[in-house]
Amino acid sequence: AKVVYEYLYRQINDKGVRDTIDFLLNREEAHNTMFREAFNRIQDTGSLKDWGITKDSKLYFNLSTPGDQFFNADNPQPASFNNPN
Repeated sequence: AKVVYEYLYRQINDKGVRDTIDFLLNREEAHNTMFREAFNRIQDTGSLKDWGITKDSKLYFNLSTPGDQFFNADNPQPASFNNPN
């Protein structure tokens, strides 16, 4: 969403619309910061210990391409987030 907001901000000259987009940009940054902090807090705590243990949790669908396209992830791994600083 941030990229879209930045693109729109550069294209629009109306002050009210720009103020709204600026608010949305700042809100997006705040959400990003909160999610990053949450991921950093749970990293290495064991909260993801049981991730991907059922057959259904290892099945992924390609919803971007029409048809019966899916794949099985035999050894799924939880997302790993590291502090970029």
